[in-house]
Amino acid sequence: MKKFILWFSIMCVVSFMLYYAICSFTYSEGSRSGILLKFSKKGYVFKTYEGDMNAGVLNVNVLGLTANMWHFSVTSDCKAAIDELQKLEGHQVKLYYKQKIKAMPWQGETNNLVYKVEELR
Repeated sequence: MKKFILWFSIMCVVSFMLYYAICSFTYSEGSRSGILLKFSKKGYVFKTYEGDMNAGVLNVNVLGLTANMWHFSVTSDCKAAIDELQKLEGHQVKLYYKQKIKAMPWQGETNNLVYKVEELR
């Protein structure tokens, strides 16, 4: 029984470490530009900052034209980006982001984590 508890504990620790490593791995990094449509703080347990940006291209589908929306999150430790995004709602912006394989619940709802913002004029 003691061996089972020991192996179970080891497997739990290794599983958590593997899950954390996968969630913190940056899959891609880049920037996107468009018009910032929405930026808000939301969530039940973890309050995160979420936003929507129109990338400026319309997609044609069976129902007609739809906007090319890009959803993103901002972690709470990026205070400069949060303040800038709150001021620039409705403006043309360029967002620098890191795409994670899987974001942790306290990082945001999406895997696209914005860390820097520029206003385009």
